[in-house]
Amino acid sequence: MKEEDRMTNCRTTILSLSLSWTSLAYLHAVALLILLQLTNDPLNTGLVSTLDPPHPANEGECVLADVDAIVRDTCLFFLWFLQHSGMARPSFKSTTGILHRPEERGLYGLCSLAILTLHLYLWKPIYTCYTWNPFNTPLYSLIPGILMVVWGLFSTLSLSYLIPDHLYGVSALYNDPNRVKRVYYKYPYSMVRHPASGGWLFFVWGFALLSLSPNHAFWAFLWTIYIFIGTKLEEMELRNEFGQHYNDYAKQVPAFCPKLEFFYGNRPVNPVFSARNQDLYASRPSDQNIRRRKPPP
Repeated sequence: MKEEDRMTNCRTTILSLSLSWTSLAYLHAVALLILLQLTNDPLNTGLVSTLDPPHPANEGECVLADVDAIVRDTCLFFLWFLQHSGMARPSFKSTTGILHRPEERGLYGLCSLAILTLHLYLWKPIYTCYTWNPFNTPLYSLIPGILMVVWGLFSTLSLSYLIPDHLYGVSALYNDPNRVKRVYYKYPYSMVRHPASGGWLFFVWGFALLSLSPNHAFWAFLWTIYIFIGTKLEEMELRNEFGQHYNDYAKQVPAFCPKLEFFYGNRPVNPVFSARNQDLYASRPSDQNIRRRKPPP
């Protein structure tokens, strides 16, 4: 390789790593702020807008369904959909020239987190008659709600901490422009086809159950609409890319909620693909690339 090419690759790797590690650090800050927003800022830090109003309105003055807030919050999620789903499409990446570029993952992560930050400050409660106090949560909603939230965090964070390269590309090897492409198949994609989306569904509805608040339920409802549309688009690309090969995988692995048999060692035999990491794809994998279950002794 020429010296000029080496220098170019070095600069590219430094830029992509900077974007990736910044995204990962930014994720932790946004996650803490989201928890503050969901719990209605119990410490009164004033760092975010809360899902419920800071104080419930007086009887006769409270609003059951603020139309202005409904339109505003829906527009926020539409903006999220345009960015998060639009930037994941290969057509967008090709048009902007970032397809298969090392900077792709870090840039995508930063843009996604920037849109989420808008949600933290521009959200407006649609129902002003009730404010959830986390310290007064009834037991009948506390136990199932906590279980859903914990499972949602576990499933979602499995991606961030077990395989951070998959989301952000935080290693020099991943960001090497000359990196050899490989088929990606690992846990948690052997558990569900969409671990981040599935985990987030449990997380948002867990908080809706904990709070018993119309504002939290509306927030979870908007997330649910986005997730089902976004994953539908993602799977359309996968089925077009891999055809019957992906169909066979989808028959074994559920979309969002794992099968009980997964926890007893009955794991899928096909590799796992993610439409959000098309640069990891080699050609359609051969049978030699498929991990097969060993026969019983």
